[in-house]
Amino acid sequence: MHGLYIRSMDRQLTTEEDAFLWLLREDLKGETESEITAAQDQALQTKYHATKILQTDTDSKCRLCKQFDETVKHILSACPILAKEQYIKRHDIVCAQLNINICKEIGVKLDNKQRYDHVPKTVHTSHECTVTTLWNQQVQSDRTIPHNKTDIIICDNKEGTCMLIDDAIPGDKNVIKKAAEKMLKYKHLTTEIHHMWNVRATVIPVIIGAR
Repeated sequence: MHGLYIRSMDRQLTTEEDAFLWLLREDLKGETESEITAAQDQALQTKYHATKILQTDTDSKCRLCKQFDETVKHILSACPILAKEQYIKRHDIVCAQLNINICKEIGVKLDNKQRYDHVPKTVHTSHECTVTTLWNQQVQSDRTIPHNKTDIIICDNKEGTCMLIDDAIPGDKNVIKKAAEKMLKYKHLTTEIHHMWNVRATVIPVIIGAR
């Protein structure tokens, strides 16, 4: 199964160079790199792998949900049991990293130097008080908006802009679909923010394929 991930990559979504930038950072142990590569090739010891590849007498159903085949794809993005907690934790970790990068960009000093210890504050304001970021906050408005909360909101008073950032980590084949869903989901919120705050509001979906 070696090289399966590369052969199955959607070249419309990403290039091989972009897909493997994480290998150039040199901040992971060799064992971690090899495990991630095996996961991308779907060569981990899942029950589906044991049944279909190794030809053992094993039930291929997921040991957690017991509904679907236990493939790497299923574990990473489609298990209803993992969706209740583990996928949410992964989502929050990615958002926290985005928050760290944004804070550095606008000149906000963070209390924790280690990214794993970072707990985003509800509101961050730049040193010049021109940029404000909101973390996981509902936007209050006079009329009812069905989707009024994104992961991060960056309001730049000087430039008159507002960025609504929302993150998702779907299966690789659903990246484009999920990005389109985010744009449509927050369409009414951008219009409402434009009228209330007199800024140009833009939705920025941060969609990362699970593999």
